[in-house]
Formats: sequence, structure tokens, C-alpha cells
Amino acid sequence: MTGRILPFFVKQSKTKLTDRGSLALIDEFMTGVGFKKRLNEVFPLPGSGRGINFSDYVRTLVYHFSDGGRYLEEIKEIKEDTGFQSLIKIAHMPGSDAVGNWLRRIGKKGGTRYVERANDYLVDRYIQEIKNTDFIFDVDGTLIESKKGDATYSYKGELSYHPMLGFLSDGKDKPVCFYAKFRQGNASAQADILEAIQHTRALLPDGKKIKCFRSDSAAFQAKIIDECNDNDIYYTITADKDVSVMAAIMNIPSKAWKPLHDRLDGFKTGREVAETIHTMNNSNHSFRLIVVRELLEKPDLFGHYKYYAIITNIPEDGLDGMSAEEVVWHHNGRGNCERYIEDTKYGLTLRYIPCGQFEANAMYYGIGILTFNLLKLMQMMVLPKSWLHRTVLSLRRKFLRMVAKVTHTGHRCFLQINKTTEEIRDIIRVRERIWLLRET
Repeated sequence: MTGRILPFFVKQSKTKLTDRGSLALIDEFMTGVGFKKRLNEVFPLPGSGRGINFSDYVRTLVYHFSDGGRYLEEIKEIKEDTGFQSLIKIAHMPGSDAVGNWLRRIGKKGGTRYVERANDYLVDRYIQEIKNTDFIFDVDGTLIESKKGDATYSYKGELSYHPMLGFLSDGKDKPVCFYAKFRQGNASAQADILEAIQHTRALLPDGKKIKCFRSDSAAFQAKIIDECNDNDIYYTITADKDVSVMAAIMNIPSKAWKPLHDRLDGFKTGREVAETIHTMNNSNHSFRLIVVRELLEKPDLFGHYKYYAIITNIPEDGLDGMSAEEVVWHHNGRGNCERYIEDTKYGLTLRYIPCGQFEANAMYYGIGILTFNLLKLMQMMVLPKSWLHRTVLSLRRKFLRMVAKVTHTGHRCFLQINKTTEEIRDIIRVRERIWLLRET
């Protein structure tokens, strides 16, 4: 028998162990940054004195998303984690059924407006914290495949939802989701982009502005071009290769084409770049049409080249001037938006939608985006600088899922962690920074 089984025994322990030790720091940060207070101000009171505060439902979902939960049933594991519960001191944590019922109930009453107001508070704190005065605003849609009864068919032919997201950043890092709209799968990719720009402009205080807007061809619309020009916003937008655009491309002289170089290494990419001037029907503004072409190994019915076009109002000369090549480099940076969206889908598991009602799912998704902003704000304000560029998934693996033992001595509660001395010091510094936030 000894050769068939490892020499250890299993016995029950009453010691409070948790692998969610760092989630308590998120709860502490919510208090320090004033977010808990804001939740209580924004959300209405429960219908009875025995009801669970609406803010506690939001807090529970923040733990759920930060913990990487896919399904509402996994809230039960957080609720039954006695070690974690003794750290956060939440009076009545709702279970998974209660959370689902709450999402459906408040969703029917237009509860997403409360989530939006709570998110605007985090956005405002972001604006106060970041030193930038000029920002880049990237928008993009994403598909979430779902077999839920209220999902509709997307342009890909799958039952889906089609959220639209807008991220403000310095162009490289420090993103915050300024705009989020949960939509049906059959929603047009062109819809809501103008609203996203206007909503973001309205939230920015005096002295801070959208310097540049970037988007794929969904924003190739006259009203978007006019909005940007009328408000001194530079834009780069992927152009639809319609008849007029292709005619303009075909009229570019052969001598105008120049080699396109790699931004980092400077080597020739094998593609060429050129530009011309173009305009759209129903628009009062002309723009630069930057075109990249790539020679095809086998010519097709459309010719020897594959074309990719960008429209922009960024001047070629002057303080903010960019050459055609620099515009291509700048526009390619909108891939950061896809990276941020991926962070929400895989870091916060927002590729899973739990309910069968659209309004409830909109609430759930909105609180997930709110959690993203909360974690990004936490990275900026209190976490070590070396963690600033980490994704949510990396944060959870390295920090949020921290195994610890919770003990009590007298009236004191201790979180005992098996970490190096320097790692312990980092955690203590984080808590000190959170404590200082209470005084601001």
C-alpha cells in the first residue's frame, strides 16, 4: 500500500485561509478613493430596511470580476471564503441568485444610468490624477458570442452582443474607458461613435482635451469628420475603399509612392505610401488621404496591389505636423484599443454574459467596465510603478490571487502571507498610499 499512495494524511482545519487576500486591498482602495461613498450616493436605497444595499451588489460584482469569475454561480465561492469575509467586513454579501435577480430587477428600471454615473466618478478621478492635458481617444466595437435568448445575429452570422467602447489614454498606456454602450449583436458598427466623442468631450474639464481621435472604418462618416474639425480634434480614420476613394487612389502619380519604413527599426517593410487630397459628400471639410499599397504575389481582378487607406486632418507641416509615413505609424497605434478590449474580455472574463435579459446583461457588462477603470486607477495611484503597464490578467496572477492566512489576536486581525520581505514591504506601501487618499 505504501508504494501506491503518497505518505501524507488529510484532516480538517478550522484555520481561515484565503487566496483572495489582495482583493481586500481593492475594497480598501474603493474606500480611500471615495468610491464606496459615491456608490451610496448614486444608487437608490433598497425597498425595505432589511434589503441589501445596492452598493453591496456592485462591490460583490467588483470582487467577482477581479477574481476572474465567469459565471454568477462563482460568487458563492467568494461568499463562502470566511478568510476574505473577515477582512472586508461586508454586512450582507448577496449570493449568486440574489445578484442575478438584482441585475434583472434594476436593469428593467434603467439601472445602467446609475452605473454610468458611478463610472463618471472614476473617470473624473483619473483626469485629476493624470498630468496630461492632451489625450488620444480610440473607439472600437467588439463581439461577444452568446446563446442567450435575447442575443441577435451579428454581421458574422453568430448570436452575439456588440458593445461599443471608447478609451482615453496618453496614446500608449494609462487607459480609462470613458464610454461604454452595451448593444445587441445586430447593432450597426457606425452607430454611437459620434455620441462617444461628444460624451467624452463633455466630461473633460477646461484645460484638458481630446487631441486626436482614432478609429477603424466605422467612423468613416461625414458627421464624425465635421465634429472633429469643428472642435479642433485631429483624427485618423481607416477609409472605406468606395468608388470615390479608389478613384482618388488610382489618380496618385507613380512617382509619388515612397517606401514605407518600420517605425522602430527603420527597415523597409516592402510596402509603399503616398497621399492625396479628398473629400466626402455632405461634409464641409477636405482631408488628407494617406494610402499604403502592397504588391500582390498573384494579381487579382482589382490589379497588382492591395490598398489600405487612412483619412486625416493632421497637417503635414507645423508644430503638430506629420508626414504620410508618420500618420500611418500613429494610426497603427490604435491597436492599443484592441489590447484594452482584450484586457476586459480575458482579464475580467467579459466574454461571458450571464443573463437572458438584455437590460440585466447591460448592467453586468457596465459594472465589469467599471471594475476595469477601478483597477487601472489603482495601478496609477497606489500600486508600485513597475506594475503600471500590467494587464488585468497579469495583476490577478501576480497580485490579486494572494494566498494568506487570516488570524486574530485580541482585537487585531492579521493577514499572514508567505512572501519575500520586499514583497511584504510593497503591500504595506500600497496600504499606506491608500490610507493617505482618505485625507484628500
